[in-house]
Amino acid sequence: MKRAVIFGGAPVIPSEQPPVPEADCYICADAGVRLAQALGVTPDWIVGDFDSLGEIPEGSDVAVYPAEKDDTDLILAAKYALSKGCTELIFYGALGGRLDHTIANLQMLRMVADAGARGILVDDRHWVTLQRGGTARYPRREDYFSLFSLTETCEDVTLEGVAYPLAHGTLSGTFPLGVSNEIIAEEAVVTVGKGDLLVVFARDPICAKHRQ
Repeated sequence: MKRAVIFGGAPVIPSEQPPVPEADCYICADAGVRLAQALGVTPDWIVGDFDSLGEIPEGSDVAVYPAEKDDTDLILAAKYALSKGCTELIFYGALGGRLDHTIANLQMLRMVADAGARGILVDDRHWVTLQRGGTARYPRREDYFSLFSLTETCEDVTLEGVAYPLAHGTLSGTFPLGVSNEIIAEEAVVTVGKGDLLVVFARDPICAKHRQ
């Protein structure tokens, strides 16, 4: 498995982000350069229209695109990682910014899955991925464990090791039945017969006064 870590420009606090794992390549999308620098990562490739960064970075491993384009900067970075044979793409700075950008990044997980790879969005309070059918195991975390159908339905869904189990049920894209579950065993076992399931670990935000 080849892994890529991709940095986006969402307004996150660098010191609160989870540790950056070892990867085969590190990619920055536009203002993601700032986040990578703050986390002590030297990117292998930088891409974007650089309207957010406000300047074009120096170096040969920089690809400049026009602002008027179909792909977002983060999608350009994801496509580059996929072209290099990466099958696990971990995104930092892809959550917590503008809502429309967040929705675009959630949809991007389906694009990554279409390419036969797995995308993961992370920040200090979330870990998000897409499960396309099959069975997957998720280790217990002290977070809420929520599941949403990104297709019209997710069929033949079985949840084990959670507070609210399900046996051969259906999750609908029009009703959030799977929100705010919890893993109560060492791991949750999730089986999906058909459909794209959004898997979200989330914790409540800490008030600003508690950070001080």
